[in-house]
Amino acid sequence: MNRASLAPLVLAFAWVVALVATLGSLYYSEVRLFLPCELCWYQRIFMYPQAVLLGIALWRQDFSVWPYSLALSLIGGSFSSLHLLQQNFPDLFTLACKPPVPCSVEYIPQFPIPLQALIAFLLIALSMGLLAREARQRG
Repeated sequence: MNRASLAPLVLAFAWVVALVATLGSLYYSEVRLFLPCELCWYQRIFMYPQAVLLGIALWRQDFSVWPYSLALSLIGGSFSSLHLLQQNFPDLFTLACKPPVPCSVEYIPQFPIPLQALIAFLLIALSMGLLAREARQRG
């Protein structure tokens, strides 16, 4: 398999990650009835559009989508990191989230939701990095 044929697979992988993250967050809030905190909403703001953006890019085979998706992933991943800090050190950011759902609440302690989001953002960012490298090599 040559390098050029990997770009569609990388883009498809990133789209699947974004789609699973989006549907997973909707499942948590709409089926499991987990109330999202303020930082969860910010993470959603940077993940949800990627399911659409990467889906359209995959359909059109538009590999130049990488800067947009990378920017969304880096910003969203920053919110995920802040959220993990808030959960592990709640006294550091006392103004970050307010009731009714403080950001220090974790519905799934074994695999925290912000960690799930951070992993998704990192996987998408790494995929976009691969697409960027491919674009540079093509000239």
